Amino acid sequence: METGRDTAGTALRPTPRQEEILDHAMALVRRGGLAAVTTKRLAESVGFTEAALYRHFPSKRALILGMIDRLEAMLLGPIREIAGDETLAVGERLERIVRHHTAIVREHRSLPILLLAEASVSEDEALLARMTAMFSAYLGIVEELVRKGQDRGELVADPEPDCLALLLIGAPAALAIRHRLLPDGEAEQRFSDSLIPFLLRSIRSERTVGRSR
Repeated sequence: METGRDTAGTALRPTPRQEEILDHAMALVRRGGLAAVTTKRLAESVGFTEAALYRHFPSKRALILGMIDRLEAMLLGPIREIAGDETLAVGERLERIVRHHTAIVREHRSLPILLLAEASVSEDEALLARMTAMFSAYLGIVEELVRKGQDRGELVADPEPDCLALLLIGAPAALAIRHRLLPDGEAEQRFSDSLIPFLLRSIRSERTVGRSR
């Protein structure tokens, strides 16, 4: 199936060969962005002919869908685990989520933003629907966690949970844009060392901040 999904829309488990191809595709993206992922370059990287490559991914669209599935596993899998860890305070879980997102951005050269841009400009409904579903799931996880923190008095009551969730997700997304357009390792490190703690301090309630001192 071209999209790598079953009739219910569930992602099919990639074959070992498809996983290998996706590894090479991700490496090409890290070096040169999505524009670097041509069938010719990818086939050369894997050691295939282009015809052999098409037996595993019949189109670039199918390959990008596979990369979106890979991104979802890398990004949302750990985030779901962090969000569900009741041994941690809500603020600490949110900080870990933002740091995980930031690590994905830096390690994979802004892959989430690149795939979102590709889906947006392609006018391909399947690509856009997959990115929309992934973003909706991510936003929902963080929004629910913020709401829980507000209900417990751990986080400030205003603004609304959806706005705070968008702020926390948007900070690493903004870093991704800078990483692509104005790469600066020192600035990215300051983002991790200074801005992330500042963001989380700013949304914790005074009671929680006072208790953590």
